[in-house]
Amino acid sequence: MTAQRVILFVDDDRDFLMAQRAFFEARGFRVLTAEDSEEANRVLDSERPEIIFLDLMMEHYDDGFRLSREIRRRDGFAKTPLVMLSGVAAATGKRFGDEAAGLAAWSRLDQFVDKPVTGVQLLRIIEERTGGK
Repeated sequence: MTAQRVILFVDDDRDFLMAQRAFFEARGFRVLTAEDSEEANRVLDSERPEIIFLDLMMEHYDDGFRLSREIRRRDGFAKTPLVMLSGVAAATGKRFGDEAAGLAAWSRLDQFVDKPVTGVQLLRIIEERTGGK
């Protein structure tokens, strides 16, 4: 029997978290969720997801960036894919452009993805980032 694949979504939007849980659990994943950085850190104290999706803006506008740096400092998470999900483009009409590379390097993220995003798009990212484990 194959081990169940584990993913973590960190987002303050409960509807988004419920939708991702429903979509991915129906496909055999174990879905962990957290609504803020503090909860995410508690989850990561005992869990090792194979990929982590972070919202950019939660309680503070830069929570996702700060959390990504914290995660990278944790033992065992240096190579865990970190994907930033952001509704900034939908809200402002502006996408992360040239600064995305600098922000990704500073925050140690692997990828930026604009919201809205579908489960199918996220599934494709999981396959690409984890090698379809």
